Amino acid sequence: MQQATATTETETLTQPDTTLDSTNPGDCAHIVDQRDPANDITTAVVEGREVTALCGYRWIPYREPQGRPVCEACVEAYGRIQRS
Repeated sequence: MQQATATTETETLTQPDTTLDSTNPGDCAHIVDQRDPANDITTAVVEGREVTALCGYRWIPYREPQGRPVCEACVEAYGRIQRS
């Protein structure tokens, strides 16, 4: 008579990496020039339109930027605008 052998395998589940990368434009909070009507955030969210950040990154805004690192290139561009 043969004995049945039970094999138990355990699969390790890992959490996805949820850290934000300040060098990845998609992970950053960007600054847009609200003086340009094409960059009106509220209208862009409602209509699903792209806006352009001061650094040149284009995206369709759909979430609040709180908790995200601020884009360094946008900060530099904003500083240049403020000085002129």
